[in-house]
Amino acid sequence: MKKITFLFCILLLLYVFFPASAQDIEGKKQQYLFFCDALNNIPVNDALLHEKTTKIEKLKSRIMNISAETDIEIYKEFIEVREWLLKNAIEQPTLSSETFAENTDFWILENQKTKVFLTKKELQLIVDNEGRRWEFYPSDEDDIILSASKFSLTSAQKITCQAIPTGYAKGFILQFTDFVSNPDLKIYITFYLSNNNLTIDISSSNISSQLREIRFPKPVKLNASADEKSVLCVMQGMLLPANYPQKFYGKDLTNSRMLYMPWWGHIKGEHGLLSILTTSDDAGIEYQHPEGGPTKVQPIWYSSLGELGYLRSIEYYFYPHATHSTIAKQYRNWVKENKNFVSIKEKIARCPILEKIIGVPVIHVGALYHFEEQSAFFRKDNPQSNHQLIPYSKIAEQLQELKRKGMESAYVHLDGWGYLGYDSGHPDVVPPGYEAGGLEGLKQLSQTCKELGYILALHDQYRDFYLNAVSFNTRLAILNQAGVKEQHKVWCGGPQMILSPRFVPSYVQRNHNWLINHGLEIQGVYLDVFSVVPLEESYEPFCPVTRSECGQYRKAAFQFLKSKGYIMSSEEPTEYFVSVIDLVHHGPYWIQPSLDNGEKVGIPIPLFNLVYHDSLIMPWSITEDGGWGIPKGDAGYLHCILNAGMPYLNISTDENEINRIKELCALAKHCQFLELVNHEFLDETYRKQKTTYSDGTTITVDFDNKTYEVKYP
Repeated sequence: MKKITFLFCILLLLYVFFPASAQDIEGKKQQYLFFCDALNNIPVNDALLHEKTTKIEKLKSRIMNISAETDIEIYKEFIEVREWLLKNAIEQPTLSSETFAENTDFWILENQKTKVFLTKKELQLIVDNEGRRWEFYPSDEDDIILSASKFSLTSAQKITCQAIPTGYAKGFILQFTDFVSNPDLKIYITFYLSNNNLTIDISSSNISSQLREIRFPKPVKLNASADEKSVLCVMQGMLLPANYPQKFYGKDLTNSRMLYMPWWGHIKGEHGLLSILTTSDDAGIEYQHPEGGPTKVQPIWYSSLGELGYLRSIEYYFYPHATHSTIAKQYRNWVKENKNFVSIKEKIARCPILEKIIGVPVIHVGALYHFEEQSAFFRKDNPQSNHQLIPYSKIAEQLQELKRKGMESAYVHLDGWGYLGYDSGHPDVVPPGYEAGGLEGLKQLSQTCKELGYILALHDQYRDFYLNAVSFNTRLAILNQAGVKEQHKVWCGGPQMILSPRFVPSYVQRNHNWLINHGLEIQGVYLDVFSVVPLEESYEPFCPVTRSECGQYRKAAFQFLKSKGYIMSSEEPTEYFVSVIDLVHHGPYWIQPSLDNGEKVGIPIPLFNLVYHDSLIMPWSITEDGGWGIPKGDAGYLHCILNAGMPYLNISTDENEINRIKELCALAKHCQFLELVNHEFLDETYRKQKTTYSDGTTITVDFDNKTYEVKYP
C-alpha cells in the first residue's frame, strides 16, 4: 500500500508540471487496455469467475474514459484489480508443505511421507518414512573431541530452538551454549526436511585451534539380522550384512580406501537410506562391526587447522524400495546434479590421445629399484636383491617382442625412471636415471613405443619427501596438529617426510618442463597416491595448508600436466579427483588381513563403477585365484569381465594369454562409454552375479565355476 501511495505522489507531481497531450492520453489508454487483456490470463476458480469478469470490465470502462485528471486513479484501480486476481489465483507461490512442531519431549518435522523426531533429552534422531522407522543412536561423550577433552552436546547448559522456514523446506536451528569446560563455545545444528531428504548443517564459534572431531549425527541403529545390510564405499564397494560373522573396523577421511566416495547406505528389507557427506574435504567415517554385528557407521567432521572452519553438511535420503544398485544410482544422480561429473567422452574431447587406450591392456614395467639400507624392504640376507635394474633398451626389446606376438596396442606404465630409481629422491627426479640409459635411453624407449603404436606414461611422486632428495628441507614438510613432522622409512628411498602440498605444483612444473625442454616425448603421467591418500593439512606457520587447499594444489598439478596433452592417472579411484584423471592403477575390494592375497570382507560389490564406470578407466589384475584386492577364491579376470574393465598384461606373456587379453579388451572397448546401470546377485550364494550396461549389454559371471556369458543387444 505504501508503494502505491508513493507512486501516486510521484505521478501527481509529473502531471502537475507536465500536462499530457491528447496523443499521450490515447497512448496511455491503449497501454492500459493491453494490461487488462493480460489480467485475463490469471486463472481463478469457477466461483470467482463472474467477479473476475466484472472487475476487469469495470476497469476497462474506466480506461475508455481516461483523462489527464483520472490517469492516476485508473492506475490505482488497475493495481487493486491485479492484486485481487493474484491473491485469488488458482496456483500461487507457496512455502514448503513440511511442518515444524515442538512439545515437551521432541522437536518434530513432518510432511506427507516422512516424520522426523529429535528427542530433547538425548538428542536421538528418529525418522519414520513410508512405514519404515529409522532410529539413530543418541548423543554421547564423543560428540565433541578437543585436543585435551571431549564432551556431549547435551552437556550444554543452554539449548535454544528457533524455527527456520524456507521456500523448499522447513527446519529448526538448535544453539548449544554455556558448556562448562568451554563457556565461549557456541555450536549451531540445523535440521531441514524436504520431501524424502533430511539435511543437517553444523557450524560453531572458534575454539582456539583445539578441535579434533565432531561426531554428530550418530550412526543408524541396525539389528544383527541378515535382512539388514550396510552399503559401504570401502574401496570398490562392500555389502555388509548386519549379522556378518567377522569383525570389521575402519576409520579414515574421505578420498581414502575407507571411503572412495563420500556416502554410504543402509537397507532394511526393501527400504533404503542414502547418507551423503556433502561437505567432504574435512569429513570422514568410522566403521564398527563386531563379530556377528550389528554395524555402526559414524560420520566424522574433522577440524580444519583446529577449527570447524566452515559449515558442515550431511544429507539423508529415504526410499521405500532400494537395493545396493538403486542407492548407488541415486548417488550418481546426486553427483550429476551437484558436482562435476566428467565422462570419458568429455575427457577425450580435451585429450584426444586418450581414445587410443580405450580397449587396450596396461603393461606395468620398471627400470631401476634401489632399496636404501634404512628402507623397511631392505634385505640383509641377500644384498644383491636390493638393486634391480632393467635398462630402457631391454624394455624396448620386450615390447617389440610383445608386438611380434600379436599385441597391436597397449598402455605402458614405466616405474623407476627417476635419478635414484623408483620411490627414491623425490621430488628431485630429473635428470632420468643414468644406469637405465639416461635421458637418451628414455627418449629411445619413447620412440620405440611410438613406432609400435603403444602409449608411454611415466610414474611420478610428489607426496613422499625423501631425506635423500637434493632439495630436502624440513621447513618444506607438513607439520601436523600435534606439532610433529611425521617421518617413516618404508619405501625404496628410506627415510622420508611428507612434502607440503603448497610446493607440489611448482615441483611438477619444474620437472616436467625439464623433460619437455630436453626433447622427451611421452603421452601420460601418473601422480602416485594423490587419489587414495586423504587430503592433508599443515600447521607450518609460514605456509599453513587446509585440506581443501591441499586438494586444489593436487588438482593444479594434474591440470598442469593435462595442459600438455597427457593422459592423467593416479593410484586408486577416489571421487575428489575422478573429474581430473583418466585412469587408475586399480580399484578392487577390501580384503583381510592383507590387501595382497587376503579373504573377502562382507560381499564385494562394484559401487564405484555403478557411479563412475563411464567416467574413469579401471584396470584389473588377470589372476586365477585371489591377488591384490581380489579375494581368495575369486578369479581376478572374472571381476575384470563383470566390470568390463581394462586388463593388465605381463610384458613377458605368451600368445595364448594375448588372445585371452584381446577378448577382454574387446569387451572393455564396447562398454567403456556406457553407464553401468545395474549389478545384481542371481542366487543366495552371491557367487552368481550379473551386470547390465546402458545399451542393454549384460554380463553374467559364476565365480564358483569360473564361467561367464556376455550378451550384446
